[in-house]
Amino acid sequence: MSASTIATKISGLKNSFKHLSQIFVIIAAFALPLSTAVLEVFFIASVMCCILAGDWKKHAEVLRTNRMALMFLVFFALFIVCISYSVASWSEELYILSKYSKFLLGFFLFSVFSDEKTRYYAFFSFLCAATLTLLLSYLKFFGWDILHRFSGDSGVFKDHIFTGFLLAFTSYAYALLAFSNKKWRLVFTVLFLLASFNVLFINLGRSGYVVFFSLLLLLSWQKFSWKGFSVAVLLSIFLLGGTLLLPSNFKDRFFTVHKEIQQYDKGKEDTSTGLRLSFYKNSLQLFFKHPWIGTGTGSFAKAYASVAKENEWLTKNPHNEYLNIAVQFGLLGLIVLLALFISHWQQSFRLPWVAKNFAQAVVVSIAVGCLFNSWLLDVTQGTFYVLFTALLFSRASDNCLEFEQGIG
Repeated sequence: MSASTIATKISGLKNSFKHLSQIFVIIAAFALPLSTAVLEVFFIASVMCCILAGDWKKHAEVLRTNRMALMFLVFFALFIVCISYSVASWSEELYILSKYSKFLLGFFLFSVFSDEKTRYYAFFSFLCAATLTLLLSYLKFFGWDILHRFSGDSGVFKDHIFTGFLLAFTSYAYALLAFSNKKWRLVFTVLFLLASFNVLFINLGRSGYVVFFSLLLLLSWQKFSWKGFSVAVLLSIFLLGGTLLLPSNFKDRFFTVHKEIQQYDKGKEDTSTGLRLSFYKNSLQLFFKHPWIGTGTGSFAKAYASVAKENEWLTKNPHNEYLNIAVQFGLLGLIVLLALFISHWQQSFRLPWVAKNFAQAVVVSIAVGCLFNSWLLDVTQGTFYVLFTALLFSRASDNCLEFEQGIG
């Protein structure tokens, strides 16, 4: 067999792996709202195929020209470097590394998403899965629980926390697509109204409420500048007042939180809100005890146990990503995390209108949600951030024009 024949076969094999990586990432995007196991399998498979496809010159070019790809590696490097002084065991360190390895793997997705069709199909496969979740949520609400999961909960394929976040983000997506696509404007408007009603009156996830109103304000600013933002603030106040007056899950959850805060002030901590406040208090204590570089990778559980009182619940994470990072890496970690989010926001202005707005919505929804959850640690929300950041910024050097045209 001649050298040219071997080279041709190797080239063909590499192209096959390249195409497989694109197919697998589309499946991963579709699976994101539906199945954590399927999501992880195809997310990893896509990256492995991308690596086997070679093209290291492209990866080097991505690293050189794409700020967000670089920030992914910097963020993961933080976890590697801080193993050197961690008080955690090897198993705890490896566990945390595995949870945040999505950022290392996500670096390769910037190359996978360099293909226009892959970006387009991945985005709309996710949106189709989110729409399926919305429809099944309504069926469940009206008594037809097809999946028979999360009984007594508003969760569909996944728990109410993710479902609330998903539908809040999806409502934003429907609204933005209604503005940018005249042909399907009526369809997207109806879907926006259905998703918004679901978040406010059916969903039980408090994080979903916060993300929904944050994205409503963001969209108003994006579309109508500061005048629109002011109107949106008034509209949000009106919506909040209306949902508190009408029977709704939002109303029930609001007054439950208010009651639990009052109970916490009286020393009763064994409620959902009370536990979170305890987690925050003890985490802040740890941060001020080790303010500069924290206690190291994977050390949160061990460090937390050292300050928790005898009758307090122990936890492996504080349900707040900023505190989770602050305890492990101190001020250094907070700077890196904020640099990740700030770079995301700044780089979004290099993108055309639709891609820019979606990029801003991704970082706002995750950054806000991280105030009440460790979402970069979590598989689904963390992978959502990694996948959509790579999708939207994969062609940052040439302005993502194809994505804009495909959506519009």
